[in-house]
Amino acid sequence: MKLRAKFTLLNSALVILILLCVDLVVYLLFIQLATRNEIDQLRNKSEQIIEKIGPRALMDSSHSNQVISYLPEDSTIRILTPDFKPVQTFQEEQDFDVTRIRLSAGRDSQLLHIDDQKILVVRVPIQADNEVIGLFEIAESMESLEANMNLLVMILLFSTAGAVLLILIGASFLSKTLLKPISDSIATMREIESSLAFKKIPSSGRSNDELYQMTETFNRMMVRLEENFLLQQQFVSDASHELNTTLTIVEGYANMLRRWGTTDQSIQKESIEAIYEESKHMRKMTRQLLDLASSQKHGSLLLEPFDLVAICRQTCSLAKQLHAQRIDIHANPNEIKLVADITKIKQLMLILIDNALKYSDRAIEVHLSSDSTHALLRVKDYGVGIAPDQIEQVFERFYRVDSSRNRKTGGSGLGLPIARSIVNEHRGSIHLESKEDVGTEVFVKLPLGLLPK
Repeated sequence: MKLRAKFTLLNSALVILILLCVDLVVYLLFIQLATRNEIDQLRNKSEQIIEKIGPRALMDSSHSNQVISYLPEDSTIRILTPDFKPVQTFQEEQDFDVTRIRLSAGRDSQLLHIDDQKILVVRVPIQADNEVIGLFEIAESMESLEANMNLLVMILLFSTAGAVLLILIGASFLSKTLLKPISDSIATMREIESSLAFKKIPSSGRSNDELYQMTETFNRMMVRLEENFLLQQQFVSDASHELNTTLTIVEGYANMLRRWGTTDQSIQKESIEAIYEESKHMRKMTRQLLDLASSQKHGSLLLEPFDLVAICRQTCSLAKQLHAQRIDIHANPNEIKLVADITKIKQLMLILIDNALKYSDRAIEVHLSSDSTHALLRVKDYGVGIAPDQIEQVFERFYRVDSSRNRKTGGSGLGLPIARSIVNEHRGSIHLESKEDVGTEVFVKLPLGLLPK
């Protein structure tokens, strides 16, 4: 069963149940109020008859004609002794058997069912000189009340039937309106599945309900997926170009070796060096791809305490072997105790320092500091910088600021995404500030005492 049908049926069933409960309450309240009103009227009539005829005259059979003159239509009057024995009975027609009137103990009024009729019985004590000398009982057929009750039942039935029809129509319209975003989502998803195109669900208004939020979330997800898909396509294209260029160079120099390498030592040396460099470049890019894939697995970190300043000096010493620029380290304090995965922190520092050295001909600066809860790392260079519209994208996977410089610097656009993954694994933060032709500064913030999740 579809969600729309379920919503319509459940909503209708709930409203119909509430409506039936209301009808039942109305019916019972009507009976109670109507019966109470009739009881009050009969009690008033009884007291008036007792007052007009007199208490002792009622107990005397010689005043029967007077009682009959006050006998209401469709009613029966009985005069009883204090111990409930009949003295006189006054009834115009034998509509029901008065001997079957039995009131519950302690009751002075009750609605009884006698001979398929509703009979309302009221008893009033007959008092003389502050003494109860008898009981005045009046019983009246409730045909008019029964007719009114039947009329009420008919009205409730017809009104309920009409209300049920309106409820079904309203629930169907309401479910169609409320579930429209879901239907649109399903249609869009099927279209995406068949055409492999990224499309959004049309949304109108500025509602803050859950369905509107679901639509907006789906649309944001589509935008994100499309962006990642385009970035991945771009990366595949760039990686293919890089690999193809490297293999072409290797193939070219291998061909030179095959033709002239055995006779010309200069060609032999040039070819071997070129093949070696291109092999290193390919191995580095492959390793970065593996590192990036590994960083997405969110495996457990090997946490251990170490001195961040000492690790930074070791990393800078390693980077100096590959670059000619000077690296200035500024540490305050001189020792920063950090609990983290030392291998990944080394990799993080090497990526940031290597990037700074690649794109700067001047010395770079590494600043280390700490507060009560976090270690702060800043890597600053005075190189080419990054355009403002590209700063937010440099941490995206497969993104490169300038693909034309890639071969010159040996970069593949994977370093900063790996750095961000390492920082995220350590529950830290990373961002950068840059100006073109001025330089770039990367800010990293890591918690001092990282606890396992």
